[in-house]
Amino acid sequence: MLSTLINSAESFIISNVSLAVFLGCILEQIVVPIPASLIVLTSTFLVMQGASFSLMNLGVLIVKIVIPASLGITVGSMVYYVLAYKLGTPFIDRTSKYLGVSVEDVEKVGEQINESRYDDIFIFIARCLPIIPAIVINLFCGLIKYDIKKYLITTFFGSAVQILGWGLLAWFSGNIYQALEAKISFLGNVVLMIIVLAVIGIIIYNRRQSKKENN
Repeated sequence: MLSTLINSAESFIISNVSLAVFLGCILEQIVVPIPASLIVLTSTFLVMQGASFSLMNLGVLIVKIVIPASLGITVGSMVYYVLAYKLGTPFIDRTSKYLGVSVEDVEKVGEQINESRYDDIFIFIARCLPIIPAIVINLFCGLIKYDIKKYLITTFFGSAVQILGWGLLAWFSGNIYQALEAKISFLGNVVLMIIVLAVIGIIIYNRRQSKKENN
């Protein structure tokens, strides 16, 4: 029963991977506990497993995983961007215990950006590297009323860089896993054959010994 459900889920994801990744990443931005990395790693592993590295397959990864995931993150991030933009600090203060983000967390990001002197580059890099939680960046950008066009561009392309990194990791890891799985399976078959032959040998030996004793 469980294996059937798992196989059905895998088939659905593989058949609708772009939609699944897009919707999953939207939810990831709204429902904080769901990590985008897990969505991308799982989807890429299922879709790209066994695929050799080539420009064509890289294009498949970008079209089916990277672009939908980046779009999903960009669309989903707009929820807290708009709320912080419209409602300001009181919204963050009232929802801090639910979102796990306090006004102090957002202010710390603001201090880091002010020290960097390059707002756009800092936000882009923050999207590329999963160091600062995405929700903190979303709230901060809304709070300071960061230009919406710049926000969409830095969020999409910064997320694309990060998603591509996760995707390549899952792709290569999946191929390594398959290679090891094949070797482990081969060794398992060899060991099983040795055990079977040993059992047959013991049975033949015991029968011969019994015949000698009877004679």
